[in-house]
Amino acid sequence: MNEIELKNKSQNRLLIENITSLSLLQWVNYLIPLFLIPFLVRSLGTELFGLVMFAQSLSTIFIIFSDLGFSITGTRQISTTIGDNKQISDTFWSITAIKIVSLIFMFCVLLILISIVPKISNEPTLFIYSFGVTIGATIFPSWFFQGIQKMKIITVVNATAKLIFAFLVVIYVASPEDYLLVPLFNSSGFIIAGVSGLIYATRQVTFVKPKLKNIKALLKESAPVLLSSVATTLYTSSNVLILGFLTNNTITGIYASFEKIILAFKGVYGPIYQAMFPWLSVKNNINKRIKKMAPYVFIVGFVGSLVLITFSKQILEVVFNDQLIVSYNKGFQLISTVMFLAGTNMLYNFLFLSAKKEYVLRMKILATTSLIGLSLSIFLTSSYGIYGTIIAVILTELILLIWGYFTYKKLTL
Repeated sequence: MNEIELKNKSQNRLLIENITSLSLLQWVNYLIPLFLIPFLVRSLGTELFGLVMFAQSLSTIFIIFSDLGFSITGTRQISTTIGDNKQISDTFWSITAIKIVSLIFMFCVLLILISIVPKISNEPTLFIYSFGVTIGATIFPSWFFQGIQKMKIITVVNATAKLIFAFLVVIYVASPEDYLLVPLFNSSGFIIAGVSGLIYATRQVTFVKPKLKNIKALLKESAPVLLSSVATTLYTSSNVLILGFLTNNTITGIYASFEKIILAFKGVYGPIYQAMFPWLSVKNNINKRIKKMAPYVFIVGFVGSLVLITFSKQILEVVFNDQLIVSYNKGFQLISTVMFLAGTNMLYNFLFLSAKKEYVLRMKILATTSLIGLSLSIFLTSSYGIYGTIIAVILTELILLIWGYFTYKKLTL
């Protein structure tokens, strides 16, 4: 076996290892909440559970803004400069400085919202506790570990923190009066993971004072990605917020329950795409590799959606054992189609366009579609409640899939 074959074999082994690590992490991220949801619904009641999920969705939106698109551009920057410790250190400390400043800014935004938005000002402690998730997720340098292709670290640190959170919730959350412990424990897990990951990462680089020139360059490159991420968030996390404002906490809790299950199943795509992104970024024949992946993504998504639709009632009964949630079985069947639509559109709009560095084009697709989706969600939710939200989500994913596919075909002609 020659040197090139050995190198390719080593790279393939590393790719498989990274996919496995990220898959385990993704399942931990989704299965633990999925395990806790029925417990929380019974302990807190559907209404308070919906309120907690409402606060959590706001924190998720803050995470997107504080990330500033570096989950993609930072990962690519690190992966393409492996071996150059000086360049990697420059990138690491510049991005870390930017993220800390953005985190402070997001907290100021939260304080403003608490002072002017009644639904938030009525529960200031809940939203402040929930912001801890934003802190932990922002300071954890997952983009760095993905860039150097050491995903095991991400898995071990995050999984440990999430398991501690789950253990504390089960032990201490027993009644509606304990609802504030949920965001407190959740935030503690994220912060422990964030601090641990940051400390470990700093030992892999040399301290370099961030240069304004580097910061400006990084921000300029990541701006389209940030807008794309914000756009994506508008048609995902914002649905819980829209339901929270336009309906009530009970309906919000039911939708959030459905969303957690779909996210758990949809999570099969994320690790594969995340692990392949830095690998694909430094490879040739990106178009050919995406084409080979498409049939497998299609089959996995189709079978997954079919299983969820066929056994929807049984899944809801087993997971939640709540007749109110089970009574919305038709809604769950509808939203189950998202697993198929999202996985395929992510292949084109996330993996393909990001690997090709088509950040501006990706931003235009996601921004335009998210505005359409947001408008649909507001209009349909106000008219048809939870079913309106579900229909808006499906239509948005369908538009993304169609647009992403034809963009891929256009760029590969």
